[in-house]
Amino acid sequence: MQVVFAGSWLRLLEYQMRGKANVNPMVLALGVAVRDAAWALVRLRNAVRPQPTVKLPVPVISVGNITVGGTGKTPLTRWLCQRLYEIGHRPAALTPLPMSADEPQEHLSNAPMLRCSRTFAVYGGRDRIVSAERAIGKGATVIVLDDGFQYRRLYRDMDIVLWDATAWLHPASPFLREPLTALRRATAVVLSKADALDDATRKTLCSQLNEFSGGEKVVAAFGYVPTEPSSLQSLRGDGIKGMRVVAATGIANPRYFVQTALRAGCDVAALICFPDHHRFTPKDAALVAGWAQREGADAVLTTHKDAVKWKRVWKSDVPLLVLDFRLEWLWGETGLWQKILMALNTRGIS
Repeated sequence: MQVVFAGSWLRLLEYQMRGKANVNPMVLALGVAVRDAAWALVRLRNAVRPQPTVKLPVPVISVGNITVGGTGKTPLTRWLCQRLYEIGHRPAALTPLPMSADEPQEHLSNAPMLRCSRTFAVYGGRDRIVSAERAIGKGATVIVLDDGFQYRRLYRDMDIVLWDATAWLHPASPFLREPLTALRRATAVVLSKADALDDATRKTLCSQLNEFSGGEKVVAAFGYVPTEPSSLQSLRGDGIKGMRVVAATGIANPRYFVQTALRAGCDVAALICFPDHHRFTPKDAALVAGWAQREGADAVLTTHKDAVKWKRVWKSDVPLLVLDFRLEWLWGETGLWQKILMALNTRGIS
């Protein structure tokens, strides 16, 4: 399989580290230097502009991480809001991204024109206090912060921190948003993409995360199961098993996406990696379509998150297929849910 990097050198470094490939020491040192500079700026901002913590009249649950890039926050947020809805709550998901961005649109995929899915409302914007007040004014009974672990202005009743099981767990990782000791602030740690590891490796990873978090905080793990693909264009055939494809994605972990496509029975001829949250252009579409034609691919395969942006620029006759995923718990779903109920109970909510 050929791998094409249409993004920055950081994307190449991340891909190599996830695959435990040989990494150029100079490139790794540069990544760490960029990370340390970002940490210094955050510390300076926090010192110059200390923010008071606002406690809302309804419970606040944060779903976040301590690494750059996707760890599964959006799927877990959807799962959490669905469960809260099923027990009678009116949850609202708050994201720091504008409503036109990929992740809010992924939340809204069930009813984009109403800006509300079947089970929860979605509010975008950097000032999540304003968003929360709007949500509460419209009847929200629980606020769920999508990517909220580093958001200092809101008091939260529970902090769920996700760790991508394929990521490098080491204090020298250049993709850490903050030191690993920040896991001590977490209420619970959940492994995502844990189906990429065997049982022994998962057990070792859980022990290491518990050591950094200062307790037995790893409570659950999940992976993803590919679902039947949808298409932005008509395509003959009932599935993608045996189909030759070119994968094109702008997510943080394209390696895992390819692994999932292989499990679905695809023959992945090439992977084209764009930066996370990349806004695709007609030039990008022409690049991907050209690769698909050269490789003799039956289709281009992308994610649900990427499809929101591809559909604006995809004009090629090469079919564009969307391979969606369903979150599947490996263990700990009940234990995590019990912790969530306990957090609600501390506010007197049964």
